Amino acid sequence: MLWPEKDIFDGIRKGDRKIFDLVFKEYYSGLCTFATDYVRNHDTAREIVQEVFFNLWENHHKIYINSSLKAYLYRSVHNLCVNFLRNSSQFARNNIQLEQVKQQADLLFIEMPDDIFEAAFTEQLEQKLDKAIENLPEQCRIVFCASRYENLSYPEIAEKLNISLSTVKTQMSRAMDKLREIVDNYLKDR
Repeated sequence: MLWPEKDIFDGIRKGDRKIFDLVFKEYYSGLCTFATDYVRNHDTAREIVQEVFFNLWENHHKIYINSSLKAYLYRSVHNLCVNFLRNSSQFARNNIQLEQVKQQADLLFIEMPDDIFEAAFTEQLEQKLDKAIENLPEQCRIVFCASRYENLSYPEIAEKLNISLSTVKTQMSRAMDKLREIVDNYLKDR
C-alpha cells in the first residue's frame, strides 16, 4: 500500500469506505489463500475472510490495531480458521489434527506474541522468503507454489504433476523446512 499505516488506521476508524475498499482489495486474495491452507475449502475460506472484513467494518470505530495491518488481518483470519476447525464436524470427519494446523502456522508465527508475529511480516522477511522460494529446487518450488498459490490439495498436485502423493509430501516438507530456516535466521539476526 502506498499510504502510511497510520493514515489507513485512522481512515478505517473513521469509517472511510474508500480506504476500507483499498485494504480489502490489497489483502483479500492473500487472506483467502492463507485461510484455504487451514480449512481446505475455498468457499469456507472466503466466508472466513469476508467475516473478518465484515467485523472490521462493523467495529471500525472501536478497533485499535497495535501491530501492522497485515499482521492484524492474518491473526484475525487464523483465529477464525482455528475456531471453525474446532467447531466443525468436518474437522472430525477429515481427521485433521489441530497439531497439523499448528505446524502450518509455525512458518507465520501465529502462536507467538504479537511483537514477533508482527516482525514476521516485515518487508525484509517477505523479500527473503520470496527469494528462498525462487531458489528452491525446481520440483520443490513447483509443488510448494501449487499448494500455496494455486490452492491445490496434495492429491491434486500429485495428479497435476504426475508424481506420487508421497513425493508431494516430501517436497512440501523440504520447502517448509527451508523457509522455517530462513525465518529462524531472520529472527536470530534481529
